[in-house]
Amino acid sequence: MESPATVAACRREFVAVARSFWLIPELIPQPSRDDVALLYCLCRRLDDSVDEAPSRAAGTAALAQWRAELFGKSTPRPLVAAFLSAAARNGVPLGCLELLLQGMEQDLGDVALPDDAALLRYAYRVSSAVGLMLAPLLGMRSKAAEARVVDLGLALQLTNVLLGVGADAKKGRVYLPATRLAAVGLAPRDVLERPEDPRLRRALEGLAALADRYYDSAAEGAALVPLRYRHGVLLLGRAYRELGWRAARGERPLTTPSQLPQRVHARELVSLAATAWHPRTLGLLPAPAHDPSLHHCVADLFPRRPSTA
Repeated sequence: MESPATVAACRREFVAVARSFWLIPELIPQPSRDDVALLYCLCRRLDDSVDEAPSRAAGTAALAQWRAELFGKSTPRPLVAAFLSAAARNGVPLGCLELLLQGMEQDLGDVALPDDAALLRYAYRVSSAVGLMLAPLLGMRSKAAEARVVDLGLALQLTNVLLGVGADAKKGRVYLPATRLAAVGLAPRDVLERPEDPRLRRALEGLAALADRYYDSAAEGAALVPLRYRHGVLLLGRAYRELGWRAARGERPLTTPSQLPQRVHARELVSLAATAWHPRTLGLLPAPAHDPSLHHCVADLFPRRPSTA
C-alpha cells in the first residue's frame, strides 16, 4: 500500500536531485515519476544505512532489517511498502535488490579488490542492478535494452570509483584493483596512506579507459531508450565520462555534471546535437551487436526472469 505522504516526500527529493544531474524529471509521466522516486529514495536510504552507520555491526544490522522488510520477513516501513507496491505493478526484478544488498555489505568495514573482475562484479551489484530495476519503470523491458543498461551502470560506477579515491580511503576502502595498483608500484595500503600519490595517475587513467568501453557500448544502444529520455541519458553518460577523466588526470575534483565548467557544458551540448540526428540514435539503423566480452565477469549475476527480445 502506497502512503500519499511517503510518495510525495520521495517525489520532492527525487526532483531536486535529478535536476542537479542535468535530468528533467518532468519528462517522466505520472505515475512512473513517483515510482522512480520511490526507487531512488529506497536506494538512498540503503546507502545511508551503510555510510552513516557508527560501526560495522550497526550497518550489518541495518541491512538485515531492510532485507527482512523487502522480502516479507517483517512488517515494512512506509517507504518499503510503497516501493514494493510499485515494483509489483511494474514488474521490477526484485532479485536485483538482493544483489544491491550484497554490494552494500561489501562496503561495510575495509574494502580491497584484487582485480578488474572483482570491481566489475561489485559495480554490477551496486549500480547495474539499480539500472535494471529502473529500466521497466521507463519502459525498457527487452534483453537487448538490459544489456546496455548494465553497461551504463558499470561505466557510472567505475567513474564513481575515480571520483571517490580520497573519500573512500578515509573510510578504509580501496576500490582500485590491486592488479592495477601493482602495475604502478603500489598496494592498497599505499592508497589508504596517500591517496594523492602521483603514481596513481596511470592506474586511474587505465580505469577511465575501461569505463569508456562501457560508455561507448551504452551509447551504441541509445535507440533502445524511449525517445523522451534518450538524449538525457546520452548527455548524462557524456558528462560522467568527462568527470571521470578529470579525476584521472588529477584535475579539480567535481562530483556532479552541474559542476562542470560552462565551456564543457557547451561542448557536450554541441556534441550531443550532432549525435541526436544520427540514424542510429533515431533508431533508423540497428545498433552494433553487443560485445559479450563486456559481460564475461558478470553474466552469472543477471536476474533470471522472463524478458522479450
